[in-house]
Amino acid sequence: MSQVILTTLYNTLTADILTQGTVYNLVGGKIFQLEGPQGTIMPLLVYAISNEDTTTFMTSATQSMHTLDCAFTFYFKPDSSVVTAMAAEAALFLLLHKASMTPSSNTYSTIESICISRGVPTINVDSIVIDTTYRIFATKQS
Repeated sequence: MSQVILTTLYNTLTADILTQGTVYNLVGGKIFQLEGPQGTIMPLLVYAISNEDTTTFMTSATQSMHTLDCAFTFYFKPDSSVVTAMAAEAALFLLLHKASMTPSSNTYSTIESICISRGVPTINVDSIVIDTTYRIFATKQS
């Protein structure tokens, strides 16, 4: 998997830090790949890549399409409002569903995403959790 895709996702998630109601602001800027540092106070967002597949187009292998799934998990304190957790998931949907992102490197010509599974809040003893999954399509020029 390319670091360019991960960097592009992170840059997209953190691009609009000054506007109220963005994913970044709703989780207090705590956005992490794979897992948050031990002791991180909720709310936070963790994302991870899985199910990567590469398809090559043209016999000269000049272009390839990377398809992968990205799972996002929101964590909120159990005494938080479920409405706040749902607002964070809705902000992510507005940001990434049918989105075209600017690649962080010119090795990729396009990076696009669609939502394939929207989460609903799960209220646990120690947290409110929402899982949602996006499919990422990245076109790479060889």
